[in-house]
Amino acid sequence: MNVELLVRLVDDDATLREGLLFALQMLGLSAVGYESAEEFLQRDDPSVPGCVVMDIRMGGMSGLECQTRMKTAGFDQPVVFLSGHGDVEMAIQAVKQGAADFLTKPVTAEKLAEACRRLFAWNLEDRERRRVRDAARARISSLTPRERIVAVEATTGAANKTIAQALGISEQGVKLHRSNIYAKLDVHSAVEIRRLFEEAQVPLDTTASEETRRAVETRLLPPEEV
Repeated sequence: MNVELLVRLVDDDATLREGLLFALQMLGLSAVGYESAEEFLQRDDPSVPGCVVMDIRMGGMSGLECQTRMKTAGFDQPVVFLSGHGDVEMAIQAVKQGAADFLTKPVTAEKLAEACRRLFAWNLEDRERRRVRDAARARISSLTPRERIVAVEATTGAANKTIAQALGISEQGVKLHRSNIYAKLDVHSAVEIRRLFEEAQVPLDTTASEETRRAVETRLLPPEEV
Protein backbone atom coordinates (compact mmCIF):
# COMPACT_ATOMS: atom_id res chain seq x y z
CA MET A 1 0.00 0.00 0.00
CA ASN A 2 1.35 3.41 -0.97
CA VAL A 3 1.66 5.83 1.95
CA GLU A 4 1.63 9.58 1.47
CA LEU A 5 4.82 11.06 2.88
CA LEU A 6 5.16 14.79 3.35
CA VAL A 7 7.98 17.25 4.00
CA ARG A 8 6.92 20.23 6.10
CA LEU A 9 9.26 23.17 5.49
CA VAL A 10 8.94 25.79 8.21
CA ASP A 11 10.98 28.95 7.57
CA ASP A 12 10.15 32.64 7.74
CA ASP A 13 12.51 33.40 4.83
CA ALA A 14 10.05 33.31 1.93
CA THR A 15 12.73 33.24 -0.77
CA LEU A 16 14.57 30.32 0.80
CA ARG A 17 11.34 28.50 1.62
CA GLU A 18 9.87 28.72 -1.85
CA GLY A 19 13.19 27.84 -3.47
CA LEU A 20 13.64 24.69 -1.39
CA LEU A 21 10.00 23.69 -1.84
CA PHE A 22 10.35 23.88 -5.60
CA ALA A 23 13.63 21.96 -5.56
CA LEU A 24 12.28 19.21 -3.30
CA GLN A 25 9.22 18.79 -5.48
CA MET A 26 11.41 18.58 -8.58
CA LEU A 27 13.29 15.77 -6.82
CA GLY A 28 10.04 13.85 -6.40
CA LEU A 29 9.14 14.71 -2.81
CA SER A 30 5.77 16.02 -1.67
CA ALA A 31 6.37 19.18 0.33
CA VAL A 32 4.41 22.02 1.86
CA GLY A 33 5.69 25.30 3.31
CA TYR A 34 4.80 27.32 6.39
CA GLU A 35 6.03 30.83 7.11
CA SER A 36 5.98 30.41 10.89
CA ALA A 37 5.98 27.79 13.60
CA GLU A 38 2.57 29.01 14.71
CA GLU A 39 1.09 28.45 11.25
CA PHE A 40 2.61 24.98 11.07
CA LEU A 41 1.15 23.90 14.43
CA GLN A 42 -2.27 25.34 13.59
CA ARG A 43 -2.67 24.09 10.03
CA ASP A 44 -0.68 20.90 9.57
CA ASP A 45 -2.15 17.41 9.90
CA PRO A 46 -0.04 15.35 12.34
CA SER A 47 -1.57 12.09 11.11
CA VAL A 48 0.29 12.36 7.79
CA PRO A 49 3.72 10.69 8.10
CA GLY A 50 6.91 12.33 6.91
CA CYS A 51 9.30 14.82 8.47
CA VAL A 52 9.67 18.46 9.44
CA VAL A 53 12.43 20.75 8.15
CA MET A 54 12.52 23.84 10.32
CA ASP A 55 14.60 26.97 10.73
CA ILE A 56 15.92 27.00 14.26
CA ARG A 57 15.74 30.79 14.58
CA MET A 58 12.55 32.54 13.40
CA GLY A 59 10.51 35.57 14.27
CA GLY A 60 7.79 34.71 16.77
CA MET A 61 7.98 31.16 18.06
CA SER A 62 11.46 29.69 17.69
CA GLY A 63 12.20 26.32 16.18
CA LEU A 64 13.20 24.95 19.60
CA GLU A 65 9.89 26.02 21.16
CA CYS A 66 7.97 24.58 18.24
CA GLN A 67 9.82 21.28 18.64
CA THR A 68 8.69 21.12 22.26
CA ARG A 69 5.07 21.94 21.40
CA MET A 70 4.95 19.35 18.63
CA LYS A 71 5.03 16.56 21.21
CA THR A 72 1.93 17.80 23.04
CA ALA A 73 0.15 18.59 19.76
CA GLY A 74 0.34 14.99 18.55
CA PHE A 75 3.22 15.28 16.09
CA ASP A 76 5.62 12.34 15.89
CA GLN A 77 7.48 13.33 12.73
CA PRO A 78 11.26 13.63 13.10
CA VAL A 79 12.68 17.13 12.83
CA VAL A 80 15.75 18.33 10.99
CA PHE A 81 16.77 21.88 11.82
CA LEU A 82 18.30 24.40 9.45
CA SER A 83 20.78 26.61 11.27
CA GLY A 84 23.16 29.42 10.52
CA HIS A 85 26.83 29.25 11.42
CA GLY A 86 26.12 31.21 14.61
CA ASP A 87 23.42 28.81 15.79
CA VAL A 88 25.59 25.80 16.58
CA GLU A 89 24.80 25.87 20.31
CA MET A 90 21.06 26.03 19.57
CA ALA A 91 21.39 23.16 17.11
CA ILE A 92 23.16 21.03 19.69
CA GLN A 93 20.39 21.80 22.18
CA ALA A 94 17.80 20.79 19.57
CA VAL A 95 19.45 17.41 19.10
CA LYS A 96 19.50 16.92 22.87
CA GLN A 97 15.77 17.60 22.87
CA GLY A 98 15.18 14.91 20.27
CA ALA A 99 15.80 16.49 16.88
CA ALA A 100 16.88 13.95 14.27
CA ASP A 101 19.54 16.14 12.66
CA PHE A 102 20.56 19.68 11.80
CA LEU A 103 21.97 21.10 8.61
CA THR A 104 23.89 24.34 8.22
CA LYS A 105 22.63 26.96 5.77
CA PRO A 106 22.99 27.19 2.89
CA VAL A 107 21.95 23.61 2.22
CA THR A 108 21.62 22.01 -1.20
CA ALA A 109 18.29 20.52 -2.20
CA GLU A 110 19.97 17.17 -2.87
CA LYS A 111 21.42 16.98 0.63
CA LEU A 112 18.12 18.01 2.18
CA ALA A 113 16.18 15.48 0.08
CA GLU A 114 18.55 12.71 1.18
CA ALA A 115 17.94 13.63 4.82
CA CYS A 116 14.18 13.74 4.29
CA ARG A 117 14.08 10.29 2.68
CA ARG A 118 16.03 8.88 5.60
CA LEU A 119 13.61 10.47 8.05
CA PHE A 120 10.62 9.17 6.06
CA ALA A 121 11.82 5.63 6.73
CA TRP A 122 12.47 6.50 10.37
CA ASN A 123 8.94 7.84 10.89
CA LEU A 124 7.27 4.86 9.20
CA GLU A 125 9.33 2.34 11.17
CA ASP A 126 8.64 4.17 14.43
CA ARG A 127 4.89 4.20 13.76
CA GLU A 128 4.92 0.49 12.95
CA ARG A 129 6.78 -0.29 16.18
CA ARG A 130 4.24 1.70 18.17
CA ARG A 131 1.33 0.05 16.33
CA VAL A 132 2.67 -3.41 17.22
CA ARG A 133 3.35 -2.32 20.80
CA ASP A 134 -0.12 -0.83 21.29
CA ALA A 135 -1.84 -3.87 19.76
CA ALA A 136 0.10 -6.20 22.07
CA ARG A 137 -0.71 -4.04 25.10
CA ALA A 138 -4.41 -4.09 24.20
CA ARG A 139 -4.38 -7.90 24.10
CA ILE A 140 -2.55 -8.14 27.43
CA SER A 141 -4.95 -5.65 29.02
CA SER A 142 -7.82 -8.07 28.30
CA LEU A 143 -6.43 -10.43 30.95
CA THR A 144 -7.71 -10.39 34.51
CA PRO A 145 -5.10 -9.71 37.22
CA ARG A 146 -4.92 -13.42 38.06
CA GLU A 147 -4.70 -14.45 34.39
CA ARG A 148 -1.85 -12.01 33.90
CA ILE A 149 0.07 -13.53 36.81
CA VAL A 150 -0.54 -17.03 35.47
CA ALA A 151 0.64 -15.87 32.05
CA VAL A 152 3.86 -14.48 33.49
CA GLU A 153 4.44 -17.66 35.48
CA ALA A 154 3.84 -19.74 32.37
CA THR A 155 6.61 -17.94 30.50
CA THR A 156 9.11 -19.15 33.11
CA GLY A 157 8.30 -22.75 32.25
CA ALA A 158 6.63 -23.36 35.60
CA ALA A 159 4.38 -26.42 35.70
CA ASN A 160 0.68 -26.05 36.37
CA LYS A 161 1.13 -27.68 39.78
CA THR A 162 3.83 -25.14 40.74
CA ILE A 163 1.68 -22.20 39.63
CA ALA A 164 -1.30 -23.64 41.50
CA GLN A 165 0.70 -23.85 44.71
CA ALA A 166 1.93 -20.27 44.31
CA LEU A 167 -1.61 -18.97 43.78
CA GLY A 168 -3.26 -21.21 46.33
CA ILE A 169 -5.71 -22.64 43.79
CA SER A 170 -6.23 -26.03 42.20
CA GLU A 171 -4.20 -27.33 39.30
CA GLN A 172 -7.43 -27.58 37.33
CA GLY A 173 -7.97 -23.88 37.98
CA VAL A 174 -4.58 -23.10 36.46
CA LYS A 175 -5.47 -25.15 33.41
CA LEU A 176 -8.68 -23.17 32.99
CA HIS A 177 -6.77 -19.91 33.32
CA ARG A 178 -4.25 -21.04 30.70
CA SER A 179 -7.07 -21.89 28.33
CA ASN A 180 -8.60 -18.42 28.80
CA ILE A 181 -5.19 -16.76 28.42
CA TYR A 182 -4.45 -18.54 25.14
CA ALA A 183 -7.89 -17.59 23.80
CA LYS A 184 -7.70 -13.93 24.83
CA LEU A 185 -4.13 -13.43 23.61
CA ASP A 186 -4.64 -15.56 20.50
CA VAL A 187 -1.51 -17.60 21.24
CA HIS A 188 -0.75 -21.30 21.45
CA SER A 189 2.29 -21.52 23.72
CA ALA A 190 4.20 -19.89 26.54
CA VAL A 191 6.84 -18.85 24.00
CA GLU A 192 4.23 -16.81 22.15
CA ILE A 193 3.10 -15.22 25.41
CA ARG A 194 6.68 -14.13 26.11
CA ARG A 195 6.99 -12.71 22.60
CA LEU A 196 3.76 -10.76 23.07
CA PHE A 197 5.01 -9.23 26.33
CA GLU A 198 8.23 -8.25 24.56
CA GLU A 199 6.29 -6.61 21.73
CA ALA A 200 4.23 -4.72 24.30
CA GLN A 201 7.46 -3.65 26.04
CA VAL A 202 5.97 -4.95 29.29
CA PRO A 203 8.64 -6.44 31.57
CA LEU A 204 8.20 -10.03 32.66
CA ASP A 205 8.70 -10.21 36.42
CA THR A 206 10.89 -13.22 37.19
CA THR A 207 9.83 -13.04 40.85
CA ALA A 208 6.16 -13.43 40.03
CA SER A 209 5.80 -16.44 42.37
CA GLU A 210 6.71 -14.38 45.42
CA GLU A 211 4.42 -11.58 44.28
CA THR A 212 1.49 -13.94 43.87
CA ARG A 213 1.95 -15.14 47.43
CA ARG A 214 1.98 -11.57 48.73
CA ALA A 215 -1.04 -10.72 46.57
CA VAL A 216 -3.05 -13.59 47.97
CA GLU A 217 -1.99 -12.77 51.53
CA THR A 218 -3.06 -9.11 51.14
CA ARG A 219 -6.26 -10.14 49.32
CA LEU A 220 -5.36 -8.27 46.13
CA LEU A 221 -6.37 -11.53 44.47
CA PRO A 222 -9.54 -12.98 46.04
CA PRO A 223 -9.50 -16.73 46.79
CA GLU A 224 -10.87 -18.98 44.07
CA GLU A 225 -13.04 -22.03 44.45
CA VAL A 226 -11.49 -23.86 41.48
